[in-house]
Order: sequence, then structure tokens, then C-alpha cells
Amino acid sequence: MPNPEFSTSCATIAGSGAPKTGDETDRSAVQLTYPAAAAHAVPDETAELSTLNVVVSPLLFGRYRRLRELGRGGMGVVWLAYDEALGIEVALKLVPEEVARSAEDLENLRKEVLRGIALTHTGIVRVFSFERDATTTAIVMEYVDGESLADLKARQPNHCFEPIQLRPWIEQLCAILDYAHGEAKIAHRDLKPRNLMLTRDGRLKVADFGIASSLSETMAGVSIRHDSSGTPPYMSPQQAMGERPTSGDDIYSLGATMYDLLTGKPPFFRGNIIAQVLNEAPVWMEERRRELGVTDRAPIPAEWERAIGACLAKDPSERPPSGAALLALLDTPFHAPVPYAPRPCIPLETLRLDAPPAAQLPSLKPQREIIEVVAEPIVAGSWRDGYLYAGLSAIGSVIVALGETALLWTRRAVVAAIVVACILLLYKMMSAMPHATARSETSAPAQAAEPPSAAAAPPAPSIVYVQAPPPPPPPPGWGPPGGGPPPGPPGPRGPR
Repeated sequence: MPNPEFSTSCATIAGSGAPKTGDETDRSAVQLTYPAAAAHAVPDETAELSTLNVVVSPLLFGRYRRLRELGRGGMGVVWLAYDEALGIEVALKLVPEEVARSAEDLENLRKEVLRGIALTHTGIVRVFSFERDATTTAIVMEYVDGESLADLKARQPNHCFEPIQLRPWIEQLCAILDYAHGEAKIAHRDLKPRNLMLTRDGRLKVADFGIASSLSETMAGVSIRHDSSGTPPYMSPQQAMGERPTSGDDIYSLGATMYDLLTGKPPFFRGNIIAQVLNEAPVWMEERRRELGVTDRAPIPAEWERAIGACLAKDPSERPPSGAALLALLDTPFHAPVPYAPRPCIPLETLRLDAPPAAQLPSLKPQREIIEVVAEPIVAGSWRDGYLYAGLSAIGSVIVALGETALLWTRRAVVAAIVVACILLLYKMMSAMPHATARSETSAPAQAAEPPSAAAAPPAPSIVYVQAPPPPPPPPGWGPPGGGPPPGPPGPRGPR
């Protein structure tokens, strides 16, 4: 007896195309026939077959209808989709199967999407959500109605731009990077013309902020192509060596992107790219243009050559520290000094949440001035000092008491005169006391006022003199015969 066969009467699954309108159905019916008898029953040739209608939805994740493919590459496929729930068009980035099969990689990607949602700059493509079902994983992003700078470059004469065309886009890109580095503390690490989108009204938007870098790391681990994230022709030497992300990585990628847009090729595009990135200096852009046969364009200004060359420096401390510094360098004459002070790059994070915290940088605040107080010596054993301090304390108490009772007296003018007199008396007595002098170690004029000595003496140690305790009382019976006060110091000797 032959085995029962399943037959499919209709299996139409809508995966791409425009949203259905009018009387078109949103779901396709798949009709499957199967034997009604149980599997363990003896099959009968005359057994009746029953039909089950299974409804399969063409919507991804129950809400997104794919319209058309926007791009395809090693990091996945991007679709233009229609969100049935919100009624808007979105971009769906389908994650490659190599990443979708790893639970750890998916968890890292999900965390990066959460960080990407927190980026609020209008120049960064927004990330909406992270979707996943039994068969598909995707990132839902803002759809930018425009083209990438890589596509625009391909339509230019000789496949390159002029500096005057790039200037407004570079200004927007520098502002976006300063926000990401200064406020969000995040590095992109995959900046290139393909990730720079230009809207129809001329606004620049940076796509895949951190997401493409994470996918690149995962794919590199799967395919063993290279051990660092990013795209080799646009990555810095530090990024190629797998070092921790800094703002200098994005500044280098920005310079490589400008180099590509002005000449038609990145600084290193053939041969062992990583070795060239690490060890070789790129040629001047005018020389690269001649090498590629670009001869009918205006010369690239020397200021642009110097600025882009500074971005491509091997040492990150020699690159412009920010996007604003790069713009200032573009406007600085070629022979003038750079308009910024070199400083170390700021350690940043990618969008990964489990990265270790950034190292603490040394504080740039000015140190507090150190003051040394040297008191004049007090003559030990002066019995008048105790009475003097006691008298000052008593006068201060009288002033306070008079001030408190002044409100109850009717003759306040008399009281005020008494208080003023006491204050003047207190001031005169205090001016007669040994006073302390303050000397600042960092005060140059004070040091210059000191009279020079004949021999260079070593600096005096910082010593604070204190009053010595009074001498012990004399033993009983001590003194001159017959009593009387103890003898004072011997007077001057007369002639013998």
C-alpha cells in the first residue's frame, strides 16, 4: 500500500512588494491535505481525506511589510518596510544567520541597540527597536529618504567631489561627531561614505552608529578575516591593532572619508591594506588624482591637504582633537600654526554596555596655590601676654553684651559711641601684638623684593614657631635671705 501523500493546493507567501490595497487580502491561505485516519491505523485506499486551511501572514514580526531591498552586504540585508501599526516607512536591517545563531552575539547586539535608541541628535539615524522571532532577527531603524555619499560620488565626474561641495556636509558631520564624543561618550568606529546619508533637503545623517561595528566584530570572529571591527581602508592604526576606542579613531576615519570623496579612492585601497595603514604615509591628494587620471578638476587647496593629512597622522595625539578643531584647521592658512594645542585622545566606548569604564584622565583644573605661614617668634616666659589675651577677651565680651542690650536702651547713640571706642581700643591693642606674615611660594614679586644675599644660601625651612611653656615654679625656700621677690636679671657691671 503506498504511503499517504501531502499535497499543497495553494502556497502563496507575500515577502516583498508594495502594501496591498483595495480588495486584496493581507494574508495568504495555504491548503494542506492529510489522511483523516490515525498514523497507527491500517491505511485504507478508500479512506477520506480532510482539508486544513492554514493562514500564513506575510508581515515580518506581525507588523512590518517588506516593500523593496535597499542594500545588501556582508553585514546583512536592508529592506524598506511599511509599519502597519504606526503607518510609516522604516528600514529593516536583517541580521546575518551567523550572528542570529549565537545567543551571546544576539545579546550584545540587543544591548547596543538599547544604547543606540538613547542617541538623540538629529544628524544620527534613529534606532527604533530590536525584533526577533523563531527564524529572523532584525533591527528597525529610521528610513532616510535620500542617498549615501558613496552613491552620490559614483555619479560625479571622475567619481570625486570638489572641496566647495563637501564643506557644508563636513560641517554637519563634525558637529555630529562632537556630540557623540563630548556628550554621548561614544565612538562610531565605522565611518565611511556608505554610512553617510544625505536627505533630499541636504541634511547629513550618520547611519549604523556602533551597530555596524558590532556586526563586523562578530562576522570577523566567524570568518577569521581580521581581528578588528570596522572597514580596513578607513580604520585608524590603533583600531587595526585592536586597541580601545578613542575619539581619534573617528577623526582618522573622517580624514580617510574626505580623502576618498575628493580623490575617488581611500588613502590605501589595494595590496596589504592593514600593513599600509600601520606603516606607510598616504600620498598627497593631488598626486592621487593624477594617478587615477583626474586632471580636469580645480586644485585641492593646501589648507585641505594639511588638514586631511593631520587627520591621517599615525600618532593620535597629532590629529585634530575634535570636529571643531578640524574646521578651524581648514580655515587656517597653510603656513600658519595649527589653531589648537595637541592633546591625548579621549577614551570612549562603542555602544557595547559591558565594556569596562573609561580610564580616569588627569585633571586639567589649575592647582591650588600653596601658602606657607611663618609666625614671628614669641618671647617665652612673658607674663604680660597672658593678661593681654585675657583683657582682649574681656573687651570682646563687653562689646557683645553691649550690642545685645543696645536694643533695650533708649540712648542708643551713647551706646554706639561706647562700642566704637571699645573697637578702636581693641584694634590698637591687636596692632601691638606679634603678628603673622603670610608668604606664598608661587608669588614671584614677593621673592624679587627680598634683598639679595652675598652668598647663595639654601632656602630657609618652613618652620612655625610656637610659644614655649612657662618655666616651673621655684622650689620652696629659694630666694634671697630674709624673703622678698626673686632676684631679677643681673644689671650692668661697673668698673672694677
